[in-house]
Amino acid sequence: MIALETLKSRSRNNMGNVHPEVEKKVDKLLTEAYERGLFVQISSGYRTYEEQAALYGKGRPGYMYKGKAYGRSGAIVTYAEPGESNHHSGRAVDFFLVTPDGRTALWTVDHNWRWVAERAKELGFSWGGDWSSFKDYAHLELPIVHYVRRGSQGSLVKDVQEKLRNLGYYTGDIDGSFGPLTEEAVIAFQRKEALQIDGSAGPETLTRLDVRTYPGRPVRKGARGDKVKAIQNKTGSEADGIFGSRTEAAVRSYQSTRRLEADGIVGPKTWRSLFGM
Repeated sequence: MIALETLKSRSRNNMGNVHPEVEKKVDKLLTEAYERGLFVQISSGYRTYEEQAALYGKGRPGYMYKGKAYGRSGAIVTYAEPGESNHHSGRAVDFFLVTPDGRTALWTVDHNWRWVAERAKELGFSWGGDWSSFKDYAHLELPIVHYVRRGSQGSLVKDVQEKLRNLGYYTGDIDGSFGPLTEEAVIAFQRKEALQIDGSAGPETLTRLDVRTYPGRPVRKGARGDKVKAIQNKTGSEADGIFGSRTEAAVRSYQSTRRLEADGIVGPKTWRSLFGM
């Protein structure tokens, strides 16, 4: 079986000069996937304009960039011309899976592939498979998200305070000022969620807060998405993001054991029991 360090070494070589936070999160993603029996490798990271031109030229035989021919036959693989790709910023990578011996690439977007994508999203990446137009299932991108920490002020702090209050972690004013009470609430949330405990709300903490926050209406049979997956993980149902009969039964069971109304619907009280303090 291929060694984890071999996958990481290959990935570092392929990523090139990516942002340090991207490299750190990719390292964690590869480690967690490996522990799950999934073998993930990064195929691309930082790109020069010329490298992007070579990719953009595929499927566009007549394509020229700065007087040089980059066009060739084949299927179109990107719609981003040189200068338009987030790979230039070092905040994007592409991944794929390999067989246990590391010799054969696996490109089928199955439940294993989607597990990697979902875990990457939990780490703060956005996934090209969620795009509405051109689906890029290999693409992971780390958005520029401002950290908020003690001393920060503004609308993002207010949003964090509201979500922490709804989950039962914060009892102070929603004033947009990140003070000691907000920091204590963030630390409590991070501890409960097994996140890095630093008292600041960065991409991973902000993403987890968003997933844990009640969506404003009951979640019931027929619903889909990340919040359904969060419910499924908490109730022991298969985390496929689809609220079907099995998830409904799992929710009923959870509600019964906690003396909640066993209706199979995740309303405010059930949500608070699942994700609050």
